[in-house]
Amino acid sequence: MFGNLTGWHFLIIAGVLAAVLLIALAIVFLIVHLARRRPAGSGGMADPATRLAQLDQLRAQGLVTEAEYDAKRREILGLL
Repeated sequence: MFGNLTGWHFLIIAGVLAAVLLIALAIVFLIVHLARRRPAGSGGMADPATRLAQLDQLRAQGLVTEAEYDAKRREILGLL
């Protein structure tokens, strides 16, 4: 069956297989990249208004410093 195949045939087959592998790897990379870029407010986390209210409560209870509060508030607002 493979007796009629020349070196060029094997090169073409290897090239096609390599192209398929590269496309599959590109798709996986893209999915991973997009999953990491998803905003922290999505995927089961509370909306920004709720997160800001929780942050205000933590500050009122003295559980976060003013610097931590300001940094986290900027982070939450940056996701909008």
